[in-house]
Amino acid sequence: MRLEKDSLGTLEVPDNAYYGIQTVRCAANHNVTNHTFCELPRIQRALAEIKKACALTNQQIGALEKVKAEVIVQACDEIIAGKFQDQFPINIWRSHGTGANMNVNEIIANRANEILTGHKGYEQVHPNTHVNMCQSSNDVYPTVQSIVLYRQIGEALESVQLLEDALGDKAKEFKNIVRLGRTCLQDAVPNTFGQVFGGWQHMIHRLKNRLADYRDEYTSVVLGATVLGTGMGQMPGYSEHIMDNLSQVLGWKVQWPSWEEEVIQDSAAFDGMQNCDHSLVLAGLLKALCCAAGRISKDLCILSSGPKHGFGEINLPQKANEDSSSVPQLMFEIMQQSIVTDQAATLTVNENDSDEAITDSPSFMGLMETLDNITEGFKIFAEDCISGITVNEEKVNTNAEMSTSLATMVSALFGYQVGTRIAHRAWNEGISCREAALEENLLTQEQANDLFDIQKLTDREALVQMFAKYGSLRNIK
Repeated sequence: MRLEKDSLGTLEVPDNAYYGIQTVRCAANHNVTNHTFCELPRIQRALAEIKKACALTNQQIGALEKVKAEVIVQACDEIIAGKFQDQFPINIWRSHGTGANMNVNEIIANRANEILTGHKGYEQVHPNTHVNMCQSSNDVYPTVQSIVLYRQIGEALESVQLLEDALGDKAKEFKNIVRLGRTCLQDAVPNTFGQVFGGWQHMIHRLKNRLADYRDEYTSVVLGATVLGTGMGQMPGYSEHIMDNLSQVLGWKVQWPSWEEEVIQDSAAFDGMQNCDHSLVLAGLLKALCCAAGRISKDLCILSSGPKHGFGEINLPQKANEDSSSVPQLMFEIMQQSIVTDQAATLTVNENDSDEAITDSPSFMGLMETLDNITEGFKIFAEDCISGITVNEEKVNTNAEMSTSLATMVSALFGYQVGTRIAHRAWNEGISCREAALEENLLTQEQANDLFDIQKLTDREALVQMFAKYGSLRNIK
């Protein structure tokens, strides 16, 4: 053990630890669960990327010596590469990132000193003076959140695209397979499984696009706002260069929040410090996607129910429907977790202090989990479930042919009462509406075959053409 001292006293720190006294103190004071930032390499990476950009900027403006900047950058690169993952013992339920910020500052400072002197310590590079120069945990941690969520949204969108594509492939495959549509699970008119899967595909497509559009919100970051948004403690030139340097480190463009109509300078930045309703918007978008997948899963469970006494219209692949690993059930659980995250985000928005959004750890952690669930879960849903679905064509064709709802065609030509009579006759005699219409001599064989062609009954244009063709038969009084 080694002894370290700060303004509050002296504490022992493990000899092999790259963190320091403030991390030890914070970890002890807030040890409410076993979950620490050691489990969150995404956050570790984002912290190191920010510290690297800040060191480059501070060197660029002459606020930090070149040799110190270089070793800070080297230490940051090591964290970005995945080293020191076990050096973040701070509990995740720890305010607004103060502990995490100091944790990474101490790791970087100790590693930088080790590079320069051969041993840990702060004599050459200090965690506050040098590593945290021109920064505050109040602007660092919100920027961490933006970086992490921007990346995760990108990963999630790839899996959402896989699901959209899988649904589209099935829509094409099943485009000519007619089934009996249902309203409130009651027999309705025919449609095709292609239309069903096509509708699902478009639902996922439009929700994906909304999420993709909102992702850009996370390119506006408050790094440079320091404590409350005023930039106190910032060196001249820092604000002019930090965004370019951070953009270079990250590989995508970030910018200072701005608003053309602002009455007070940096109003958008103060908004970014004070409020976290962006978490609520994102949580809602993710919940919508997860609920969409849940709704599809519920329909799949109904349509594949059986094997003897259910709907039995489709077959899920064996991998998707094993007793111990139902993929639709997985999607239900992912949906439920997204709802929990949405509720946490709702509470977060209303429970912050006047000048800083400090209570958003639960919603941030929930958003990361939801995005991970979408990234992994939607991929499984697409590849292990949707892609392997087959249709029991003979059964669905019979269901559509024998539906009394086809009497709608008779109603359109001869009126509701005649259509109802045909439906009752078909039901009572166990025959199709086409056969019932023929028995009552309402139609010729050719007319009946045409008007009750279930494939045509699913095609909007074909229906219009049929009514134009047989308009002379129409006898509505």
